[in-house]
Amino acid sequence: MGSANMNRASRRCRRRHLRRRYILRRIIAAVALVLLVVGVVASARASVAHVTAAPDEGGDATASIDFTKALRMAFANGQVEEAEPLQPKSDEDRDKDAAQQELEALAAPMSDEQRRQIYDKAKQTAEQSGAQVMKMTYCVATNGDVGDKSAFANSVDRALNDPRGWPRAGVVFQQVDDGCDVTVTLAAPEKMPTYSTYCSSEYSCRVGADVIINKKRWDGAVDHWLQEGGTLAGYRTMVVNHEVGHALGHIDNEQTCGGDGQKAPLMQEQSMFLNGCTVNQWPLDSELWTTFVGSPA
Repeated sequence: MGSANMNRASRRCRRRHLRRRYILRRIIAAVALVLLVVGVVASARASVAHVTAAPDEGGDATASIDFTKALRMAFANGQVEEAEPLQPKSDEDRDKDAAQQELEALAAPMSDEQRRQIYDKAKQTAEQSGAQVMKMTYCVATNGDVGDKSAFANSVDRALNDPRGWPRAGVVFQQVDDGCDVTVTLAAPEKMPTYSTYCSSEYSCRVGADVIINKKRWDGAVDHWLQEGGTLAGYRTMVVNHEVGHALGHIDNEQTCGGDGQKAPLMQEQSMFLNGCTVNQWPLDSELWTTFVGSPA
């Protein structure tokens, strides 16, 4: 019995010794982990400060970037994929983005209240023009496979009632369903000659009370307009104002380009030539007249 008791005591002593060694190893591992985390945080702070100081104090930005990469890999257990660096947009890309935003804004849906606000602002401009204020009513139509009519209608409304346009001549515009002064139609190219033998499948046209906008030009403008810095939204505005200008009493090329670098007259056939002028979608001051007699605004 004495020998058995001694063996049991020896085993208990050994287990206590092993347990203490296990606890000691766990403590050492925990302390090491804490020290590692503290070191990583301190290094990260130093790296941030180093990057901040780099432009003025000669910091090594490359070293900071390498450390950042290593830090990401440490936290992701070495499974981090290097992300492609963001490239700054070029001037050309920024111009394309701005042109697209302008195009979307021109055709964007609008509520009845927004439409009323556009009309009221145009009327205010017309009243301040010193000319007799008149209202031209217009219908919107399509002819052929031309897509969304509502986007076209929104673009026409915004173009015609923009305070930079014909409201400066005392005219405001209101879309109605019937009984209109003019009908503004978006037509497929092959439909253009059906309005008149003078209408070409290449350009827009006006025949009597019909203002016909060529879908080919609506979608792509003309090369020289875009090459001279014009946008598709600007071209759409120009062609609507130009063709409606005929219904107000104006004729093509009634006023010539004033010289290289000057704005082209609105009624110049800018779809065909610029003659050294810059693109322009609004009537010049010298074009602010009309023979149209409409209803009171």
